Amino acid sequence: MLPIEHLNSVAHEHHARLISSAGGVAIYGVRPPSPSGAPVPEFILEVSRIADTVAVREQYPILLPAFCAERHINTDGSFCLYWGEVEPSSVKSSEDAEAWWGKVLIFLLRQRSAAALRRWPGKSDARAHGPTAAGFQALAEGNAAELGQRFLASLRDDRLRVKRRGRGRIALVRDGRRLLTVLQNEKRVMTVRQRCKCDETDSLRLPIASCGDHGRQLAELVLNLEGWRRSEKEFYDYLRSVDQVCCGTMDDCPLAKTQTGTN
Repeated sequence: MLPIEHLNSVAHEHHARLISSAGGVAIYGVRPPSPSGAPVPEFILEVSRIADTVAVREQYPILLPAFCAERHINTDGSFCLYWGEVEPSSVKSSEDAEAWWGKVLIFLLRQRSAAALRRWPGKSDARAHGPTAAGFQALAEGNAAELGQRFLASLRDDRLRVKRRGRGRIALVRDGRRLLTVLQNEKRVMTVRQRCKCDETDSLRLPIASCGDHGRQLAELVLNLEGWRRSEKEFYDYLRSVDQVCCGTMDDCPLAKTQTGTN
């Protein structure tokens, strides 16, 4: 069976009705269930086969913007449902189709929330914009996980920041408070005699130098966060260079800021 045939076989179970299908392109009407039970508008989606996977977009940009990086809608209107470098996106079975429809429904529900909140509601599990930034994000998440689940939660809750402190020095900041500084060229924490910042610090009170490989994990975390920040900036700089315009539906959109000349 082809990918779209697998999708057809389970569409009804995922609040989707097939409108038409021809030449590797299917049109579906999808009405994600509202938690309140209130009636909701129907999304008309165009699904196109690409080898053993599919791309999906709103057939005409009526309920969604034609493009919005902050809402994970690509420049061609397709939905960014997967991070291709890590997540398998092929649709080769009914199980794959079930998973795909599940992602689409979550995506559409979050779009409704984003329109109301003017911010993306699933930030903790969203991928960074652009494959390079997403790669740095994955590496940073791995570093944070080695430091403990609470530390990882700080990263996913967007509580960690990096800030340059003079030439070759980058500070790691949590909730506005500096935790440590990394020497960028040497790829190491500047002061390893200070207490480690991992989840076990409260009980063990070990210095970074004596806390396993946490000195390396902290240094790599800071460098990966800096790479993530820089890559996302380059992504939005590129969008501006090709005259992509902010849709105006999200607060704090970096593309809007570059268009107005603010930092």
